Amino acid sequence: MAPFNFFKKKDAKREAGEQVPAVEAPAASALDIAQVQELLSKIEAGKAQALAARLAPTRNSVAESLGSLAKIADAMEKEKIKLEEMEKRFGSTAENSKRTVVSALRRESSAELPAIQTAADAKKFKDRLEATMNRFGEVSGSHSKMINYFMQKRADMMRAEFATLNDLLKETRSAFAGFEQDRAPVVKCNNTINTILQKAASIRTSEGSVRAGEERISALETEIASGKAELEALKNSQEFAQARSAAEELADVQKRQEQFQSHASEIFSHVTRALTKYSYGVSKETGRRLHTMESEPWKIYDDPAPYAELLNEVRKAVAAGKLQLKDADKILHNLDAILSSTSEMQKTAAALAEEMKALGDTGLVQKAGELESQIALQQEELVRDGQSLEQQRRQIAEKNAEVDAHLKEVSDSLESLAGRRYTVTR
Repeated sequence: MAPFNFFKKKDAKREAGEQVPAVEAPAASALDIAQVQELLSKIEAGKAQALAARLAPTRNSVAESLGSLAKIADAMEKEKIKLEEMEKRFGSTAENSKRTVVSALRRESSAELPAIQTAADAKKFKDRLEATMNRFGEVSGSHSKMINYFMQKRADMMRAEFATLNDLLKETRSAFAGFEQDRAPVVKCNNTINTILQKAASIRTSEGSVRAGEERISALETEIASGKAELEALKNSQEFAQARSAAEELADVQKRQEQFQSHASEIFSHVTRALTKYSYGVSKETGRRLHTMESEPWKIYDDPAPYAELLNEVRKAVAAGKLQLKDADKILHNLDAILSSTSEMQKTAAALAEEMKALGDTGLVQKAGELESQIALQQEELVRDGQSLEQQRRQIAEKNAEVDAHLKEVSDSLESLAGRRYTVTR
């Protein structure tokens, strides 16, 4: 808001082309990142000095104008408002307006202007001047009519100062905008350097991971070679040949043992209903034996006597009709078959157990199998780690290419900013 709506916009043009302080460029043809950052800092500082030099007269002019407004405030405060008869009803309003405007002029004109030495100082100055003009506009918006009408002379003086301040604000904004535009390549170059530093840190982390991966792969290869050597030595030993022969015999015995157990399960399956019915109300021990005959009948042949006795009791119950079963005659036939085969089944079970006991130690065959499984797992892990390592190396190569491209960008920017071509290194 223009204070008191006193002034029209002016096209105050300032000649461009301030002299930027010369920056001494490094004599070397190659710079590392730290040296580039130092050079950019000097270039930016030079542009900031040029901005400060450009705004120094502006700041002095603003201070003079604010001093003039302070004097106007003093004179306005002492001046009595003259009212005609018809105007007396506005006296109180006019006095209030005068006091409000005087207070605003004094408050804003008494505030110290920041000295301008850096870009941050320039921004503070611009912000301070913008805030001052905004507050002048806010205060004057509701009092301009009274001041214009009853204090025309002071209004004309304020008009001139506000117009001056407005032009100075435009000049300040223009200078600061020019500085921002001029330093934009420096900011962009610094941002590129930050990107380079981040990617370089990421590359170092990845390279550390690659080294750890290489060490892990080397350790795995050593373990696999050691495992293979141990396995070969084991398989070439006489003890292993004996163990393998025993293992083959064991497999044959186990097969026949499985067939024996299957046969026992088969013959007892035909009397399961009788055994189940008989189990109602029997003792705990009897119930346990009945359950064994139903679920693992081959175990009864380790000590068949008590089971044969129990089977005879079941047969008597079926024959006497105490157990009501369909096909009772068939069940009696099956019970007789089991009882008559007990002796033969016991001999078979004992023979299988004796064969199992007579076999040699097969632990070396098991150990060989465990070694083979371990080596297979390690080889799978080796393949996975190798693939992961290759992927990390590709990523590092891609990041290095990106860093090289960014280094060229920085080199191109420095040529424009410092007027000299540099090779930028990491």
